[in-house]
Amino acid sequence: MIRWGILGAGKIAHRFCESLSRESESVLKAISCRTEEKGAAFAEKHHAERYYLDHGSLLTDPEVDAIYLALPHRLHREWAIKALRAGKAVLCEKPAALNEQEMRDIAETARESGVLFMEAMKTRFVPLYGRLKELVTSGAIGEITEVKTSLCNEIPAQKTAFTYHREPGQGGALLDGGIYCASWLEDFLPGEPVLENISAVIKNEVDEYVDAHLGFEGRSAKLECAFDRKKPRVTVIVGTKGTIEAWELHRAQSMTIQIPGKESRIIEMPYEVDDFYGQIHHFVTCLKERRGESDVMPLAASIRCARILDVIRRGFIYTSRCLEVLEEQETMLKFEQFGSEEALGLGTAIAELAREYDREISVRITRETDEAVLFQYMMDSKGPRNEWFMEGKRRAVLDTGHSSLWPYVEHKINGRWQEMFENDRTSLPAGGAFPIRVGEEQVATVAVSGLHEGKDHELVIRGLEKVLGKKVPVFPGAAV
Repeated sequence: MIRWGILGAGKIAHRFCESLSRESESVLKAISCRTEEKGAAFAEKHHAERYYLDHGSLLTDPEVDAIYLALPHRLHREWAIKALRAGKAVLCEKPAALNEQEMRDIAETARESGVLFMEAMKTRFVPLYGRLKELVTSGAIGEITEVKTSLCNEIPAQKTAFTYHREPGQGGALLDGGIYCASWLEDFLPGEPVLENISAVIKNEVDEYVDAHLGFEGRSAKLECAFDRKKPRVTVIVGTKGTIEAWELHRAQSMTIQIPGKESRIIEMPYEVDDFYGQIHHFVTCLKERRGESDVMPLAASIRCARILDVIRRGFIYTSRCLEVLEEQETMLKFEQFGSEEALGLGTAIAELAREYDREISVRITRETDEAVLFQYMMDSKGPRNEWFMEGKRRAVLDTGHSSLWPYVEHKINGRWQEMFENDRTSLPAGGAFPIRVGEEQVATVAVSGLHEGKDHELVIRGLEKVLGKKVPVFPGAAV
């Protein structure tokens, strides 16, 4: 019989206890939390024999064999290490750590102490996941070429205003939902992750939305997660022979297999008890068999998941390389001549490419010798507000001699253009406007408004690449 203790008495701990009650080889002995009232109520509800008002006391309880660590993210490393050193096996709620170094510290302690540690990545322990992995391993869809993951939720800010979810350092969509996506990438894509491009919404130093595209030794990956929008929560595994889509990727019960020339096949596999039970049962089995670590979610997998998130977060930080890429884009995307015909071609290309995005746009091309508008197009939902945005971005180009994204990035790096941020309301330092040059002379400015997460800049670059027949480096940071 495995005797459990729980560090923390929040919502996730309640869900864990409900599932634990169905595990015949386990019993809940104790919990720890900060207040007497909460501890007593939790212990009574889940039939724990006792409760502690400090976590350290629970770790000295000789009748506790294993710990479920349900504290906020920033406390995982500290209390996982303390529990392991106290000889308590640890099942740690995801994410196991805030970053790769923290996870390495935990893994080192687990190996030195010879005590079991496992990240509670419930994704890997539902019945459907095992079946999906069997199909992929057997070659049912051929060699994997791409894995796309998306776990987006719309969570009102007021709902989490006083929780760790929106605290700088331990909050954000990446740590909350993105870790599930990272687990899929880690399990199905070998090699080191390389960030190729990223879009993000950062508010008060917390990531509300992330759309990261990565490379894994010739294979592509997408990791998307959010607090601010609803989208299908799905993993898509693309192979040379077909595709598998797993729905509700963090606790999947159904998947669709699509192979060209064959009828689509849907496989449904319900949970055994609930979405928590599989990881609990596996952990208990590891303990009973005295395994050093899990073979489904080993320490190396948790380290690699943390590394994937670290690689993505680097895209939140602007470096001199970001400015170098912006300069390369400006240097490469020049015209031999530019008049009304070229303006029509560029504006039309941008408008056509805009159909690939989930929002409508407005686009304007202004000749700078006399400020004449050579091209303007507005989709149905756009109006005067977007005209103001386009003009503000154009003004930022004229003030700096660079794309309108340039002053924002340079300001983040070295504080330049402070007056533009504080006083000048006519210039808008945000992606979406770009200088049109013939030789070294700026003859026009193209401006786009309407997309979010810095995709206005992306769209302009794509339009210029299309009409000029060139390919330029992708901006390596999270544009605005």
